[in-house]
Amino acid sequence: MKKLRSFYKVLIALLVLLFVEFGVLLVSLSLADRGSKQTDTNSTNAENSSLKAENSSLKAKKNSEKQAKYSNQDYALMAYLKLQGQTANELKQNKDNMNWKQDNNKFTINFGAHATLMTVTDKQVQLTYDKSTEEGMGQGNGHKVYTKQELAEEFGNQKSTLDEILDTVNKNSNNSSNTQSSAQNNQSQNNTANQANNTTGNTTATTTSSSTTGNTTDNTTGNTTATTTSNSDQEKRLATTTNGSTTD
Repeated sequence: MKKLRSFYKVLIALLVLLFVEFGVLLVSLSLADRGSKQTDTNSTNAENSSLKAENSSLKAKKNSEKQAKYSNQDYALMAYLKLQGQTANELKQNKDNMNWKQDNNKFTINFGAHATLMTVTDKQVQLTYDKSTEEGMGQGNGHKVYTKQELAEEFGNQKSTLDEILDTVNKNSNNSSNTQSSAQNNQSQNNTANQANNTTGNTTATTTSSSTTGNTTDNTTGNTTATTTSNSDQEKRLATTTNGSTTD
């Protein structure tokens, strides 16, 4: 009986030990699984962050490449269209009347009444224009700022028409500059010719004056000499007559 009790005690002790070890094993497995999940989560977050950074970099690169496709002239024209609420085709119909001027990164469009100034910077376009009122255009200046990205997204598909407009207005601007330069050259040549004519006229007048002075001097000298000679002849005759009377 005592041996049986001892056997049960040993068996119970073994069961308790097995239960404790099994519990420890379960806890260990649970901690390991939780740690594995945490590691997987951290790894996934890191991968997601890397993907987000890569996508952001690719998007920035695409935007940069997209912006590089357009010149400052393109962006200036896009900004004008956005301000006016027009399409490139609508502006194209009136391109021959568009006065277009460029001064470095500043562009001006003028249809004969009011001018709009577009200043193109690194990432945006700044506009200065006459404010509109109920009765027409006012005297004050309005201001708008558009980013290159939004302009490219809105008007990028109209680039071929933009190029046609710019080709025309640039030619008109060059022709106007050449005409003005030719007119200035002609005016300069006319001024030079007038100066030459004035110089020749003054020289002739001076020569004529000198000739007149010379003739006057010669005539005066001749008259004086002749008079003196005549007076000397008269004195000689008087002396002869007087001597003749005395002799008689």
